[in-house]
Amino acid sequence: MIDNSIEPFDPEAGWSRLAAASERLATTRSLDEVVVVLRETARAVVGAEGIAVVIREADTCFYAAEDAVGPLWMGSRFAIESCVSGWAMLNRQTVVIPDIRSDDRIPQDAYRPTFVRSLVMAPVGKPEPIAAIGAYWSAVREHDATAIARLEALARSAAIAVENARLLASIRDSERQREIALAAGRMGVWSVDLPTRTLKTSAMCRATFGRDPGEEFSFAAMRAAIHPDDRESVFATIAQSIASANDCDLEHRVVTASGETCWIAIRAQPTYAADGTPLMLAGVSVDITARKRMEEALRDAAATFEHLVVERTRELVQTQEALRESQKLEAMGQLTGGVAHDFNNLLTPIIGSLDLLQRRAVGGEREQRLISGALESADRAKTLVQRLLAFARRQPLNPGAIDIVTLLIEMSTLIGTTIGPQIAFHLDIADDLPLAHADANQVEMAILNLAVNARDAMPDGGALTITAKLDTARLEHRAGLSEGQYILLSVADTGTGMDEETRTRAIEPFFSTKGVGRGTGLGLSMAHGLALQLGGALAVTSKVGAGTLIELWLPVSDVTILAVATPPVAEPPLQQSGTALLVDDEDLVRAATADMLAELGFVVIEARSGAEALVLLDAHASIDILVTDHVMPHMTGAELAHAAMLRRPGLRVLVVSGYSDAGGLSPDLPRLEKPFRQADLATHIAAVMHMPLAPPSA
Repeated sequence: MIDNSIEPFDPEAGWSRLAAASERLATTRSLDEVVVVLRETARAVVGAEGIAVVIREADTCFYAAEDAVGPLWMGSRFAIESCVSGWAMLNRQTVVIPDIRSDDRIPQDAYRPTFVRSLVMAPVGKPEPIAAIGAYWSAVREHDATAIARLEALARSAAIAVENARLLASIRDSERQREIALAAGRMGVWSVDLPTRTLKTSAMCRATFGRDPGEEFSFAAMRAAIHPDDRESVFATIAQSIASANDCDLEHRVVTASGETCWIAIRAQPTYAADGTPLMLAGVSVDITARKRMEEALRDAAATFEHLVVERTRELVQTQEALRESQKLEAMGQLTGGVAHDFNNLLTPIIGSLDLLQRRAVGGEREQRLISGALESADRAKTLVQRLLAFARRQPLNPGAIDIVTLLIEMSTLIGTTIGPQIAFHLDIADDLPLAHADANQVEMAILNLAVNARDAMPDGGALTITAKLDTARLEHRAGLSEGQYILLSVADTGTGMDEETRTRAIEPFFSTKGVGRGTGLGLSMAHGLALQLGGALAVTSKVGAGTLIELWLPVSDVTILAVATPPVAEPPLQQSGTALLVDDEDLVRAATADMLAELGFVVIEARSGAEALVLLDAHASIDILVTDHVMPHMTGAELAHAAMLRRPGLRVLVVSGYSDAGGLSPDLPRLEKPFRQADLATHIAAVMHMPLAPPSA
């Protein structure tokens, strides 16, 4: 907006106008509001005939607002080295020019069409200015120090307002990320104002308590929802938490509005006033009904089997015990397979979104550190899922002929570093050892886990010996192996050892003697599952004070000579344009994958099901590649890929799957495992886009 009037300027009034402008700046909540206040007040503060507000955008200066007797440069952008505002920001000092025609810093061509003959330009922000305020006059003049001081004071107030606006924007972004994380984990949020007993709950929290998410939920209603048999203990635990200033962590039953009994877990923290008065208890709630019912079922099953032990003979008991273990492992395998699918769907958008934020360098050093930490935790969760699947024999293996001798020699440095200098490390490898039939990556993980377990069993030092030799299994082998020859890998330590009860439970999932936070209890389970999946076995021999011996039997390969690896041929770079049809029934997974594809240069068309994808495929002839999830209702990714390639023989296809859902996939159909980062997606797409076309598999 241009104001062509020139009012007489009262220098004394300038300070009061400055104070008023500073007060207005203190209440702003965004950068746009700061610009509006400066445009409306800066001219009056210094008595100028015109002002301009300039925002730094990387290496350019954007003239965001102006108020002057004539047009200036509203909406224009100039290179930061070519304008006076840029000079003020780069040099971090106020520019005072009595006559613009005699100053080399002035771009005369830009100023010639304007009324400006004299100016003062003050940078905004320290230590790195992010904006500038320019004041302009139509006549040559010597600028008094008071006017300059007022403009600089206004710039300081503006700098504080800008920082406040950015901080508020950061807080809003953090709040959005928190809401996304809570929704992904299906966690309800609640808080109780302790003096007034006022309860605030999220919609998910109300659903957890079995109430309508859209209705109010008072403290009295929450108290009534707790099962009568649990109510006293729940509030006793809460009172103890408030009195001792400790976290409140408990599980209890609730009665839903329909009368059903469910279980929830809550975790909360109290807060206090400066004088120690309790103010608030805030926390999260999670529905754990499914877990509790599973625990109850397992207790019932255990009781049934215990009764059988009493009634039957020793031989029958041994047979029944073996059957029970087999059923338990199978049930755990089915459970972990389903858990892995859900975890991978949850981890995919989390890892993908965090990877995107990291690659875009969002936020400052602190935000990037938090993103890196979150990515590290997500990768650890991914590893945990892999170990669960290895235990459950649901981990997709890539077995082949591997040279155990080379593998152990190449791992020796890593093992030595892992166990530390206090433990002596020995390798004992037999001569002329044949090739083993196994997955090299999984065997490496198993050996490393066993070495870590041995290290933890020798806190004061000791010796670790890894042996590899050819062994023959005969009838009634102690590990239940079929007759034949096997590669025997032995990991022996001189540590504390295990008693008989601990030894018999050592391969159970989540069983650990390391204490809370020091292990998942999946190391031996993973190695055991790997051996069984390959047709081998694992056995544990140990005695308290005499160390532990872990024996891992692997089948001997039919291959006698290992092919010499040739250097990989460099893949051609991924095309930077094209159209991708993305199919996934999980909205969060689909959104994260779509962002990755868009950054790789693709135009993305999204579908929620196989049927919807086929309609879109017929409607868009420009589609170059189909990226689809495998496990979906009504039509799997493999079925969709087959139907799509029949309709479009030249179509490229990439199937995305969790570890547990590989069934039905043709071996020659390209597949990407969840969770993944953008680099993984780019690598697989590059391979798919440049592989030779083949007819679809039946």
